[in-house]
Amino acid sequence: MKVGSLVVLMVIFFSFSCRDHKGGKNGDLAMHSYEQLLKENFHSFIEHAWNKANMDSLRNVLDENYTKHLNGIQIVDNLNEMEANMHVYFQGFPDGKVAIENMKISNNNLFVQWVYRGTNTGIFGEFPPTGKKVMVGGHTTIQFNSAGKMIKEDVYFNELELLQQLGYTLNPPVLE
Repeated sequence: MKVGSLVVLMVIFFSFSCRDHKGGKNGDLAMHSYEQLLKENFHSFIEHAWNKANMDSLRNVLDENYTKHLNGIQIVDNLNEMEANMHVYFQGFPDGKVAIENMKISNNNLFVQWVYRGTNTGIFGEFPPTGKKVMVGGHTTIQFNSAGKMIKEDVYFNELELLQQLGYTLNPPVLE
C-alpha cells in the first residue's frame, strides 16, 4: 500500500512539474521568453530597419515570405518587396521616424499604435518633394512565426491625411 501511494504521489508530482507553456511555470518562462523575442525583433524592425534604414537588420526579423497589407490591400509579397516599399519612404522622407505609442502582445500577434513623422524633401513614389512636414498615426497588427520572425503585417492609416499634409487636395468629380 505504501509503495502504491508513493507511485501515485510521484506521478502527480511529475505531471505538475512538467507542464507545458499553457499552464506551468516552465511554460510561463518559455512564453515570457517568446514574447521577449517578439518585442526585441519588433524593436529592431522599428529602430534599426525603419528609423535607421538598416536593411541587414530587416533580414534578421522578417521571414523570407513576409507579406504586408496596407489598408486591406496586399502591397508586399516577400522580403525584397518590403525593402523596395521602405525605400519609397526613405527617399521621400529622409528624416522620417516611427514612434511607438502603444503595444500589446497576444499569442503570436503584436498590436501596435504608432506615429510617423518626417519632412518630404525627396520624391515620394511618383510625387515630387513639397518640403512639408507630416505627422500621421496608424495601427498595425503583426503576426510572427514560431521562430519569432514577422510573417504578416496589416497596416492601417489615413493615406488621404498624409497627402493633405503634403499639400494635395481632392477635386470634386466632373459631372455631366
